[in-house]
Amino acid sequence: MKKILAVDDDASILELINDYLSTHNYQIVTCTEGGKVADLAIREEPDLIILDINLPDVDGLTVLKNLKTRPITAFIPVIMLTGQASAKSQVNGLISGADDYVTKPFDLNILYARVLNSLRRSFLPTRLKHEQFNLLSNLIRTYSKRGYKTFSKLLDNYEHHPDNWQGYVPDMIIKKCEKLRCFNFETTQSILEENFLDRLNSLTECRINAPAHFEAIIVTRTKDNYKVVRQLINENDLSINVKLIKKNPARRNQA
Repeated sequence: MKKILAVDDDASILELINDYLSTHNYQIVTCTEGGKVADLAIREEPDLIILDINLPDVDGLTVLKNLKTRPITAFIPVIMLTGQASAKSQVNGLISGADDYVTKPFDLNILYARVLNSLRRSFLPTRLKHEQFNLLSNLIRTYSKRGYKTFSKLLDNYEHHPDNWQGYVPDMIIKKCEKLRCFNFETTQSILEENFLDRLNSLTECRINAPAHFEAIIVTRTKDNYKVVRQLINENDLSINVKLIKKNPARRNQA
């Protein structure tokens, strides 16, 4: 059953959405405060978010931008639900990262159609992103059991980096005595980004934070991505290792 996070300060609208979409076999999680959306999205891992713009504490566009700038929530599709019907308002929402836009008052059948369409277009990247974070969690558990102190900017319940860290912060850092390892988790989409090479260079610069032994690592999930990253690293003479981890990362990962 797919999960939808519905955010609106009007309880009657949330009840309407819940009653209607539940009959179409969706699990609905509701929220009335913009400030709680990011934490809910991380904890609940919804497949889609329906987000009102006019929220009492934090406006919906600010919430949307926050979701799209955080790697762990950036791939969740968002439908803006609002009474602002102007073209400017719709453009602002779409530019900020919304996948669709529904104005109030709305027809529930139209909302349902927009939900289906957004889920259809985003299913693959959302699934891949969830796999990335499952991998991250497995690696953190593995290294923690082996005595490493682990850090990750992708998870709120972990410190982002060790004390006195300088410069770029990778997706995961592990530290044990004089050993420091820095990881970035890359997907097909992230490898195609214009700033990917800059990200690789920044990863190598994490060496300035290393007490002694240092290793920079890119983690990929497919052979094709592994080859692309390996070639790019070789062409630019970068001191970065590449690991291909496809399944059962907790068992297959080697220190």
